[in-house]
Amino acid sequence: MMKIQSSFFAITIGVLASTEAFAPSSNIKLTQLRAEIGETGVSFENVAREWRCKYSPGPSGGPGDSESLKACQALLDEYLPKLKALPKAQITRQVCGGCLDFKVSITQPLEEHGSWVEANYEPLESEFMEKLKAIDGTSLHETQEITFEAL
Repeated sequence: MMKIQSSFFAITIGVLASTEAFAPSSNIKLTQLRAEIGETGVSFENVAREWRCKYSPGPSGGPGDSESLKACQALLDEYLPKLKALPKAQITRQVCGGCLDFKVSITQPLEEHGSWVEANYEPLESEFMEKLKAIDGTSLHETQEITFEAL
């Protein structure tokens, strides 16, 4: 079993990507493409890259007639074939009508996620986020890398 002590997120053996979520004292063990965060008992074999923003409500005050939500969905529809082409990627979308969240998660096994990390999530992430930021009525545009496990 390999122990890795740093502010890096284990992606594959020999491929590491920085993440603030586990910095500065993460202690990550890697066993058969399954990582464990220190001695926390938190282990994972999948990583998700999340793209998110807040959208504005429509004239009714809710999401049903929100032009910004409609535009966010159209943008996702445009990028969905490219996202699905990533190795072993599973794409999910989350929309909250109460807090007005629009989120896209791209989940991959550790083994496949490393090459996308090495490419700094390009070109897809910068293009998508630039277009998302240009949608009138959206705010708080963010990205995040998180572990993603079905339990």
